Amino acid sequence: MIIYVLGIVEQVGKILFLLRKNTPVFSNYYGLVGGKVEDGESVATALIRELHEEIGIVVTHKDMHLAHCISFKNEQGADRFVLVFKVNHWQGEIINCEPNKQAEIAWFSYDALPVNIIPRHRQIVEMVHDNVLYSEHGW
Repeated sequence: MIIYVLGIVEQVGKILFLLRKNTPVFSNYYGLVGGKVEDGESVATALIRELHEEIGIVVTHKDMHLAHCISFKNEQGADRFVLVFKVNHWQGEIINCEPNKQAEIAWFSYDALPVNIIPRHRQIVEMVHDNVLYSEHGW
C-alpha cells in the first residue's frame, strides 16, 4: 500500500487549493497540497517537502497536526492510505512553484467549495470540518 500525505493549509477561515493541469488524472480539478511519501522519508518530512516544493513555504513539525486519515482505492483499483495534516503557520510567501502542474492557487471557505474538487479531497475537507478522524473512499 502506498502512503500519501496532504496538507490543509488554512488562513482566515479559508483553505488553499491547487488547480491541477497536465495531469493524467483529475486535470482541471482543485486538490490539496501533498503527494507520495518517499522511501526512507517520514510522513511529516514528506509533507514539509511537498509544501515547499509545491507552494514555497517552510513548515516545521510543530506547525502541523494530524486532522484526518483516509483509506481509498484509486482510479486503477490500487489501495492507498492518506494522512492529512492541518497547517496554520508557516514561513515564506505562498507561490505557485510548479506552474507546469498547477494552473492556479485559490482559497475557498469550507461552505463555498467549487464543484470541481477531487472527490476524495472534498470528502477529506468535509470530514476535517466535522472533526471526523477516519474515513474510506471507493471501497
